[in-house]
Amino acid sequence: MRRIVVTGMGAVTPLAADVEASWSRLLAGRSGIRRLPDDVVADLPAKIGGVVPSLEDDPDAGFDPDAVLAAKDQRKVDRFIIFGLAAAQEALAQAGWAPVSEADRLRTATIIASGIGGFPA
Repeated sequence: MRRIVVTGMGAVTPLAADVEASWSRLLAGRSGIRRLPDDVVADLPAKIGGVVPSLEDDPDAGFDPDAVLAAKDQRKVDRFIIFGLAAAQEALAQAGWAPVSEADRLRTATIIASGIGGFPA
């Protein structure tokens, strides 16, 4: 059997757009759950949910999609894809891993999970 080693983590959550701030805020008892805008949930019975904070909402740990993907490319994918890319970049940076050879690339994996996918979907 081959061993698998987790060497880095990444997260984009309703608490913050990185692992360290999300974990710190979680331990402090903070919540990312709030009332959602009426235009988003008008026809839905649930009116609360977790929303990833933007840089405007949270200058310290908000999410900046422009740091992950060019604006032109952002329009081509659902927002949760950008979150996944950001978390993968953070995990690779945390691991200090930047594979350049083909052998190193073949030994690298990123696991990305989403509960439902994008809200519009």
